Amino acid sequence: MTNRRRFLTALLAPPVFAGRGEARPESSPAPMPSRVPPWPEENDPAFWDRIRDQFYITPGEAFFNTGTIGATPRPVLERVIEDMRTLQATVTRWDYTANTPNWISGYSPELPLREKLGKLVNAEGRDLALTQNATFGMNFLAQGFDLKAGDEVITTDQEHPGGVCGWRERVKRDGISWKQVKMPIPANDPDRLVELFAEAMTSRTRVLAFPHIISPSAVVMPAKRLTQLAHQHGCLSLVDGAQALGQVKVDLQDIGCDAYFSSPHKWLLAPAGNGMFYIRRELQDKVWTTLCSQEWDNHNDGMYRFMQYGTGNRSLQAGLDAALDFHFRIGPERVRQRIRSLADRLRKGLERIPRSKISSPVHPDLAGAVVVHGIEGVPAAKLEQELWQRRRIRVRSMGDQLGVRQSCQIYNSEAEVDATLDVVRDLAASA
Repeated sequence: MTNRRRFLTALLAPPVFAGRGEARPESSPAPMPSRVPPWPEENDPAFWDRIRDQFYITPGEAFFNTGTIGATPRPVLERVIEDMRTLQATVTRWDYTANTPNWISGYSPELPLREKLGKLVNAEGRDLALTQNATFGMNFLAQGFDLKAGDEVITTDQEHPGGVCGWRERVKRDGISWKQVKMPIPANDPDRLVELFAEAMTSRTRVLAFPHIISPSAVVMPAKRLTQLAHQHGCLSLVDGAQALGQVKVDLQDIGCDAYFSSPHKWLLAPAGNGMFYIRRELQDKVWTTLCSQEWDNHNDGMYRFMQYGTGNRSLQAGLDAALDFHFRIGPERVRQRIRSLADRLRKGLERIPRSKISSPVHPDLAGAVVVHGIEGVPAAKLEQELWQRRRIRVRSMGDQLGVRQSCQIYNSEAEVDATLDVVRDLAASA
């Protein structure tokens, strides 16, 4: 058993990241102490290095896959664990009265947490539901609106399955019409994006459903303008914000959309198992809930109807609460500036490398903290593999047409971006 353990340790041990990405001798993954490091001073020159210390990411490894799932900050994870321990230690004291906290989720409106989340997106707490991820919100909408055969729904051709399969089921079940707008790659003209949707609309169009940020190609869509277009044609504007919350500013009143759903486990760095779901108050009664329990018909709290998912892990909601505290403590605008600056550094560096291609936008109105890039003649899977093997940089392949998706987050650094450029430069020169 000892020899097997040593073998696995050696196999999994990565080289430690240093400076501009020079390899050091291999080391074991970092231990996971429960201690949360001190919070840095606001003017600390090493502020972002100290923020990186707030995560369990193994030293020497660079995690650029927030677009799939964010790394959980230490104080957030510790809050979840402590909450679970406390609940287990006090389970005998739960008496189902209002005087004691609920031991489980799924049976309480959790309005204080909804109100706290609402401060981030400029919405009242009663207009938000706490779900488990963006897919819940998308399906509540697709299944909840009364649509009949022939009614048309328009989406992009780059939807995440969780953002579109509910509509596909309605096509098969009820005969609604589903039309996809082909998105340019790369997309660098906001006006043209709006025109593409306008050209696709017909007298039968009832819904414009689009991502705030497209998952594979990282386009920050002109959500407000598309919402205005939808309303001009008497249609609903439904926005998939899975990639947006925590990456770009989300102001639901300014966007004006009819519904919005998101996954805080990505850019907001909450534990997986948390979701946000918004419906404009005037429309809440028009959406049937497809998960029903005791409060399914409670129209005094219209969004609580969408929290009837049965027994859940309340400690995950404690993690969402802690993630909001973490985000607000740094400052949402400071977070956005930091991650955008890293992405801009990556974009500018890639533009100077011959044979490098950028599939995500470079237009400032359409670009965010994610860069999708590749190398002519190099398969995306190979680029992903080489980044990991050479410098322990974790990105995600999005296929050869697009390249790899590199999501810049607050736990990333300029040195990690520069190490990426070193690998791309070497591969491009030798391919």
